[in-house]
Amino acid sequence: MKIQKKYFLTVCLNPCLDVNCYVDNLKIDDIIRIKQKKINAGGKTFNTAKFLSNCGVNVLAIGIIAGNNGRRFSNLLKNSKISHPMLLELPGETRENYNFFLKMDRY
Repeated sequence: MKIQKKYFLTVCLNPCLDVNCYVDNLKIDDIIRIKQKKINAGGKTFNTAKFLSNCGVNVLAIGIIAGNNGRRFSNLLKNSKISHPMLLELPGETRENYNFFLKMDRY
């Protein structure tokens, strides 16, 4: 008798690129100078899949991507520990979320 692996299934209909920007200061109506930028494949469902994978759980992650951001998302996801990502590419563009961090000591 062959025992099959069990997988946790996640379905993400709205993935995104999380763009974390690190700045020295942030002022209204002023130029924001980014000191460092880190981009990750994100979205609540894919973040959950990455967390579960890091905990040793076999994850089958299914999601929809689009455009240049979608291809970048796919490449970034290859570096994660998600064992079986499955991405469907559609017309359009995968969204981006920008987060700004003020602390210099974080990078």
